[in-house]
Amino acid sequence: MMRAACLSPLILLAACSGGGEAQAGSSTAAQSEVAAAPEDTSVACALAGAKTFGLTCTRDISRDDVGEVWIVRHPDGGFRRFVLIDGGTRIATADGDKEVATQRVGGELEVRVEGDRYRFPAAPEPAASGS
Repeated sequence: MMRAACLSPLILLAACSGGGEAQAGSSTAAQSEVAAAPEDTSVACALAGAKTFGLTCTRDISRDDVGEVWIVRHPDGGFRRFVLIDGGTRIATADGDKEVATQRVGGELEVRVEGDRYRFPAAPEPAASGS
């Protein structure tokens, strides 16, 4: 059974393109360079129970029949696969055998699996209704 952590109402932005919009009036060549800029694939991680995070992991993104799949690569050659489900509102390990816990930390979403922790950019929290 796939164990997923609910991110609702959060929608992860990490899967979105990291490129910004080109300013009006910029040349076509400059716009092409902005559009072609590669997405930053670094991921803050604290592995094997480490207390502090470092930008030592990287992320590859692909799609399969279940949804968007993130492969987070560790500096020692290990890796962990995650799948975004329900339109990106939940995350689970791709093989479904490890429990995933999540916690919002500022503008990031901390994802914990066993002794490993990862931080991904998250969408801003929605404004509270009812003024």
